[in-house]
Amino acid sequence: MSSGDALIVPSNLSPGEIFMGAARAPQPSTRTGYFGVHDFFRMIRRRWILIATLTVLGMAMTIIVLINITPIYSSSATVVVQPPDAETSVTGTTILSPNQETQIETKVEMLRSRRLARAAATTLHLDDDPEFARKPGEARGVGSWVREVILGNRPVEVDPGLRAEAAERSRSEGVVDRLLDKVDIMRVGRSSTIKVTASSEDPAKAALIANRLVETYIQGGLKNAKESRDKEIQALTARVVQVRTAMQQTDGAAASFRAAHGILASNPEVSGAAQVDQSAGILAQARAESAYASRLAQLSGGPATATSPLLIELRQQEATLSRRLGELSTMFGPGYPDVVKTKAELATIGPRIAAETARLQGELSAVSAASAARRGAIDASISSIRSQALASGGQAVALRGLERKAEATNTLYMSLVAALNAKITAPVDVDPDISIISRASLPAVPSYPIPQRVLAVAMLAFLLLGLIVAFVVDTMDTTIRTAAQVRRLLGIPTLAMVPDLSDGREDEPVHAVVESKPRSRFAEAIRNLLIELESRHGPGSQVVVVTSPLDGEGKSTIATSLAAAAGAVSRRAVVVDFDLRRPNIEADCKGNGVVGYLTGRAGLEDLPVIQEDSHFSVIAVGDTPMDPGALIASPRLPRMVNALRQHYDLVILNAPPILPVRDAKTLTEYADSTILVLRWGMTSPEAARVAMEMFERPITGAVINMVDYPAHARRGYGDAIHHIARLTKYYDADDPAEAGAMHKRLLRSWRRSKRRVVEALHFN
Repeated sequence: MSSGDALIVPSNLSPGEIFMGAARAPQPSTRTGYFGVHDFFRMIRRRWILIATLTVLGMAMTIIVLINITPIYSSSATVVVQPPDAETSVTGTTILSPNQETQIETKVEMLRSRRLARAAATTLHLDDDPEFARKPGEARGVGSWVREVILGNRPVEVDPGLRAEAAERSRSEGVVDRLLDKVDIMRVGRSSTIKVTASSEDPAKAALIANRLVETYIQGGLKNAKESRDKEIQALTARVVQVRTAMQQTDGAAASFRAAHGILASNPEVSGAAQVDQSAGILAQARAESAYASRLAQLSGGPATATSPLLIELRQQEATLSRRLGELSTMFGPGYPDVVKTKAELATIGPRIAAETARLQGELSAVSAASAARRGAIDASISSIRSQALASGGQAVALRGLERKAEATNTLYMSLVAALNAKITAPVDVDPDISIISRASLPAVPSYPIPQRVLAVAMLAFLLLGLIVAFVVDTMDTTIRTAAQVRRLLGIPTLAMVPDLSDGREDEPVHAVVESKPRSRFAEAIRNLLIELESRHGPGSQVVVVTSPLDGEGKSTIATSLAAAAGAVSRRAVVVDFDLRRPNIEADCKGNGVVGYLTGRAGLEDLPVIQEDSHFSVIAVGDTPMDPGALIASPRLPRMVNALRQHYDLVILNAPPILPVRDAKTLTEYADSTILVLRWGMTSPEAARVAMEMFERPITGAVINMVDYPAHARRGYGDAIHHIARLTKYYDADDPAEAGAMHKRLLRSWRRSKRRVVEALHFN
């Protein structure tokens, strides 16, 4: 095989092994196949123009947008939150409790609040700033127009004053909304630091907004603290006055009740019981004393006489005189003067002792009587005290209630006075709960857009978009282009891939290239097709049916070119045109032809055989038949084929497309081989598969016709054409299908250009 490169075959297998006979062809498969890395890069190679176009267009649009977009500047102020009860570790790091974490998050939300934004917008006069404030005519949006015009929801008529007020309020809230959209409040990690970032078209305005937000928050905190302190002092003062009045009233009520009921103590029943107990003690003592006095009064020598000094002295004198009298009487006798004198003295002392004893006895009787009287008085007093205590018990309950109320009011009053004094004496200056670490500075470069980043992201995005679109387009390209597709979809081998010569050859028929340019790719592909057919059939005459799924796929060109290739190698070849409805092979048959023979008007010897440059013969259709289907079913058809088999080495039956009519199916019953012609990039897998299902006999193989070799090679399918497309030394230099012949490609017709565009866009 001199030019096997024109066929899509693996280089390590022989044609007989790869292009098996129809009986050995594998079953068709709808499997899509594995899409690997090599397939991905081949897809990029096939669609690189589409990918590059999308990327370049995307980058161009990005550059245009960057040129026309208004730059945005951002500036940040940093503040730190100082929790009042934060602890510090040994390393100096502040340890935050869950409660303190909540406080910091609360500060972040307060910095994001509409109230703070509204206050900052007021101080910055953003109502007059075109960046933040809409013009009066801009407030009416598309939604309002849709509701009014399409849905018919007309606005309700309201008072002009109310409408103006509502419009002004809406405008003010719109300013706040746009300010909040341009401000980003973010906590820095898990620290106590908060970053306040403001964005604006003006760099100075961005820094001013960030600083003003922080300042407004701090000033608002101080103002709120002072106002809260003043309000607390006023509330405490009013409360103190109120409680003082109540205290005076409760104290007066208790005093009045005590005076009205003659109650001196808070607990009269307790004091009465105490008095009763005390009086009982006194009574017991009085009773003891009375009994003692009575006892003394009854005894003559009782304790009272023993304690009288005079009586003691008299008794001592009496004892002394009695002792002396006894001594003198013993010593001197009764008549001794000293004895008489001593007796006289004793006689005077006795009466005196009796008188003193009588006096003491009278005194004891008087004391006993007094004790008895005192005991009676005490008994009466105890009875009176007990009756009074029992009577004042009910009154004490009411008194204690009044006293408790007075005491509670007094306690409340003292606590309020203490709180008021503490609030008044507290310092007026209040430390803010946040402090500024760094103020927002004037930004030198815009924060948005960043050209380098935008261009890099845009390039990646559009490159990815190009890859996705290329993959989608490549996936949607289901037309048959390779032998691998034919093998996978139809289960038959591809006998040849014939280059496209449909453009720029109006001066000569296509099959003439086989002789005029025998080293062209077209001639090599047709010769390879002939070799494949002969290798499958073996020696002897062969009848080949050439058909296609649909019209316009070049089956007549393949039939005549195959005959020309056979004639070029000294084979007797004839092409019989059986496309009775739309004859494609023109020849002057003088009214006789295939139709004349099948209708019985002419014999085989009467058929005009047209010689094409003495290389192959042609039997044309002749007259247009009324019923082509009936002629194909004529019993004269097999006799005609057998007769031609006897006279020619190769009989080519040019059958009509199989999908519109079934003539090709009938012709295959008398043929040795059947070729299904498919058009590169145009025949759909569905049409080819349905065409295969029409035949009852196996198909020998397929021919992919009108292949654009340069385009096929650029697509990078990895087949033989991919590798041999640039090998020009094996082929004629004037081959119009050669990839380097740019001047020839410029002569292609508008139809070829249109088909190229359709194939590139995959609208076919």
